[in-house]
Amino acid sequence: MPELPLSKVMDVSLTRSCNYDCSYCNQRQELDKPMFDMSESKRKVVSNKRRSGKEWIEGLNAFPFKNDYDKLIFSGGEPSLHSEFVDIVSQVKGFRCKIVVTNLSFDVDRLIRACRQQNTRVIVQPSFHFEFATFEEFVEKLGKLRAAGLLSNFIPVSIVSLPDRTEPQSFRQQFRERGFDASLYRYEGYYKGKFSYAPKDGFGGWEQTREVLYSSCCQPVKPNGDIVFCTTDTYAQEYTAYGNICDQTFTEIPREIVCKDYGHRHISAASWVRVRDPRTGRKIWQGKNYRFRNPQNRLRAFLETQNYAWLSTAKRLANRFQNRLKPDSDENQTNLG
Repeated sequence: MPELPLSKVMDVSLTRSCNYDCSYCNQRQELDKPMFDMSESKRKVVSNKRRSGKEWIEGLNAFPFKNDYDKLIFSGGEPSLHSEFVDIVSQVKGFRCKIVVTNLSFDVDRLIRACRQQNTRVIVQPSFHFEFATFEEFVEKLGKLRAAGLLSNFIPVSIVSLPDRTEPQSFRQQFRERGFDASLYRYEGYYKGKFSYAPKDGFGGWEQTREVLYSSCCQPVKPNGDIVFCTTDTYAQEYTAYGNICDQTFTEIPREIVCKDYGHRHISAASWVRVRDPRTGRKIWQGKNYRFRNPQNRLRAFLETQNYAWLSTAKRLANRFQNRLKPDSDENQTNLG
């Protein structure tokens, strides 16, 4: 029986920069300066060279494989720091679904106006970073986006859960009291001098690496337009590119690759990958986007674009059920409800 096609995602990093300096972030840097890995690993300096808005718009609009992808995600860093962010998001068309992953620090009124003028829709996937964002201002922006149809009740506000802070739980409750669903996500990143995004059984340890066969259906695109295999490649100086969006050059992307030194340097959770040990066959939950284009996932993709009020409750119940199916360990609880 032939295998179903993958439900693929294209994740475009308009920039790796961010205007926040969260204590738990693994990609803190300044605009237009190289990014340095803040762990003890030997990852090299990464260029943050960015393409212009015109290059992104023309390249993505001319991309010949749009129908292979269920989502186009604009992310970063903080994507709104690109000087032509609003033009890019509103003028790129032809994809089934456009999503912006953002901290909402930009002028949402500009985005709303641009989407109306271009007769297009984007789903805003907001993340609340309590060390920098103001709650009341954030909620006001959520209200504007919801009224404009640019929020999905299937996608909650994401808040990072930290092991020694109580603010995330408090803000989650405050969002829900104001009529916006919010979920806590297991912290996976840089915090208090070390990385903590890998399982505790050796994958990701500083001294322990393994050979793994890993798969991804999320194709990240670097700020320079290069298409790469996983999010770790967007930080790497040396990587394999499978073409470039802005240059309109493309080569076939493999479904899975062998990584001989999988470990501390790999940002697997951020890469949304499914990892398994080739010697034992044991699957490791480190992602959420490895999906086949079956009826169930087609329905999920449809619901993510909708604004039905009952979706937030349904999604919360689904998360709880999904987490019960996973092994009961910290590294396997990604969405904490």
